Amino acid sequence: MPILRLACRDLRGATGSFRLLIVCVALGTAAIAVVGLLSAAVLEGIGASARDSIGGDVSLRLFHQPPTAEHLSAFQAAGTVSNVAESRPLAWRGGRSTLVELKAVDGHYPLYGTLDLTPTLPLDAALARRGGVWGAAVGKALLEKLGATVGEAITIAGQTFEIRATITAEPDRALRAFSLGPRMIISLSAAEAAGLLSPGSQTYWYSRIRLDTGVDAAGWIAGFQRRFPNDGFRIVNAADGVPGVERTLALVTSLSMFVAMGVLLIGAIGIAGSVAAYLDRKRMTIAILRSLGAPPSAVLWLYLIQVLLAGLVGVTAGLLAGWLLAGAITPHLADWLPVAPGFRVVPLAVAGAFGLLVTILFALWPLSKAERMPPQSLFRMPLPHGWQRPKRQRVAAMAGLGALLAALLVAAAPLPVAAAAFAAGATLVCLCLLGLGRLIVIAARLAGRLNLSGRPVLRLALSNTHRPGAPTAMLVMAAGLSLTLLVAVATLRSNAERHLHEILPASAPDMVLLNIEPSDGPGLDRHLNATPNVHRWERAPFLHGQVTHITGEAVANRRIPREVAFVIRGDRGLSWRAARPPHGVTAGQWWPHDYAGPPLLSLDEKVARKLGVTIGDSLTLSVLGEPVEGRIANLRRVDWAGLDLDFPILLSPPAEIPPHREIAALWLQPGAETIVRAALTDAFPMSPAIDMAEVVSFLKNAADGAGQALTAVSLATCAAAFLVLAGAVASGHRRRCRDVAILKMVGASRRQTLGVIMAEFAMIGAAAGMAALLLGWLAAWVAVGDLIAVHPAPGPAALWILTALGIFIAAGFAAGWRAFAHPATTTLRQ
Repeated sequence: MPILRLACRDLRGATGSFRLLIVCVALGTAAIAVVGLLSAAVLEGIGASARDSIGGDVSLRLFHQPPTAEHLSAFQAAGTVSNVAESRPLAWRGGRSTLVELKAVDGHYPLYGTLDLTPTLPLDAALARRGGVWGAAVGKALLEKLGATVGEAITIAGQTFEIRATITAEPDRALRAFSLGPRMIISLSAAEAAGLLSPGSQTYWYSRIRLDTGVDAAGWIAGFQRRFPNDGFRIVNAADGVPGVERTLALVTSLSMFVAMGVLLIGAIGIAGSVAAYLDRKRMTIAILRSLGAPPSAVLWLYLIQVLLAGLVGVTAGLLAGWLLAGAITPHLADWLPVAPGFRVVPLAVAGAFGLLVTILFALWPLSKAERMPPQSLFRMPLPHGWQRPKRQRVAAMAGLGALLAALLVAAAPLPVAAAAFAAGATLVCLCLLGLGRLIVIAARLAGRLNLSGRPVLRLALSNTHRPGAPTAMLVMAAGLSLTLLVAVATLRSNAERHLHEILPASAPDMVLLNIEPSDGPGLDRHLNATPNVHRWERAPFLHGQVTHITGEAVANRRIPREVAFVIRGDRGLSWRAARPPHGVTAGQWWPHDYAGPPLLSLDEKVARKLGVTIGDSLTLSVLGEPVEGRIANLRRVDWAGLDLDFPILLSPPAEIPPHREIAALWLQPGAETIVRAALTDAFPMSPAIDMAEVVSFLKNAADGAGQALTAVSLATCAAAFLVLAGAVASGHRRRCRDVAILKMVGASRRQTLGVIMAEFAMIGAAAGMAALLLGWLAAWVAVGDLIAVHPAPGPAALWILTALGIFIAAGFAAGWRAFAHPATTTLRQ
């Protein structure tokens, strides 16, 4: 192929011209490769340990009530069954007490994985009844809170338990991030003897099945659901992974993928600038080829081949760097999550495809310009001057590549809808920044027509900003994209901190009381009314139910939006009330206080909107295994970011009250938590209290960690933007030397010359920063505006803007100093 031979020959001695392109491609490719490799390793690790994590091949969960004999018969027909009950009672020792995460297990536990105890002994020996006392295995945190040691006794619900071992590893708790209390394991027989499993108690019942050989999990689940369609089981198939963990991993992976794509897109601007600068240096070669009869398409293919060769070098370097970096991170990640070892081709192939597609897409624009330039124009002027419209087929090719890139992003991201939204948003932001760059050029041109004779530095800076071939639009887009992401993260962190440190502690209850017997409710009200440290309280009935049908259609047959899946999929906390809630309703009418009729429902307006239901439609709930069909009477606005005693689904008071428990939220005077807790524990020992300060502290730490991680990852985009800035400085060096030489000849001082170039870069940096302030705030509002009020964060955002402005000014100073050091006579002779 003559074109290929000519491209390789022309590339000799010019490989250094593609340094910026190679680095930009490598950086973006490495970022995507790292995200893909780590995500695949964790996902495969979770899949491999899914049976351990959920406790069986199939896990079925009920709330309030154990599986019936008919259910157990169906389980046992499929394989070996282990039944586990989990609750949160109070544990006592002497005058000290603490809420515990209690697990009552049968003799088959665990079906998968290993429960490690210290000292080492069989589980049945650790939990057996000896001398009239049941045994228990506990977490080390319980020993610390109660001041106990192995061999001593603690009390739960009046039943004494001897601590015989501490829990070192618990297979079906490995992926749970948050716990309300220390761990404790007892036998099911002991829990029944202590009265902890009475009907209506707030107990989760898990039935784990180790399927017999030849039994298909998905087929068995489908048959079980047909046989028991309304019994309220939340069913997990280990073959599908761990649902909550996989959703969280999908979100984290998608966010990381979007940031990596941001790095690649910013690097793509550097690719376009690098190719344009290379073609400018090659314009004489292009003019000679065209004069000798080479067709325009030959010029495009000649340099496209060179760009592709350089892009392949960048992609290879990026894949190697990404593989090495992922290998270095994996051991640290394994301390938190299961990670499967191995070499993975697919994530590397996806990252390589992204790198090559972006290289071709962003190189085609300057190549298409070079293709249309007449040879006589190339002899007279630099390539960017005399812009020519690319051929229609080139524009169509670029559009096709852009669509292919977006399709690859949607296919590669775990959340396709979010990926499509990101692609649309990134395109919109790029267009906005590109438009802003063009507006700056126009504004600089108009400002240059003003009477600025007394300000030559400003006049020359404005002229440099709008001159043909100026990198203004390119730098505004690159800096604007990276700063927009940083400002968005800073705004999110600032608003999250404000919500968690100021708004939430002021509105959230200080304490929540669980598992209240309905008969104890009036006594609790009298007790709280007589306690001066209690500011106010709310008490509500509480039980779990599951939405089985929406407007008569089975939930399994409907597409449930991911944002509200936690309300519909699995069991959900429910309550009922007669009085209108204090926040009122947004649509429909609240039922009368003395309403006694068919069930009515009050639904959160966001859930209703996402499900496509409204007032008059119906939902069918499975409550304690019985179907309850209710008509939606009104819609409410639930504060999802708060911790109030509110529920997305509220029922009208039922004619026949089902077995249930109550919960209460208490707002206390400052510093009264210890006194109130002690008094409540003495008066209502079966109703454990949760200190909400611990929950808020956990949320604060989680939000702070997420914010730090996002900021650290976002800084990678700044590295790409810095490369674009460095490339712009390098590519404009020849022109800048020419301008500085002329300024020297007319008597300009070093200070004036540096001032011109520094002012040029400062105006570009300031424009990008101002645009990022607005776009970053809008991005943060889109992300969490439905959850909390989002306000601009001028302080943290200004820090990034001023830092970027300082970098731009420093780049201008470096560019001017380097150009001024070049001998003027040499430049003018050239």
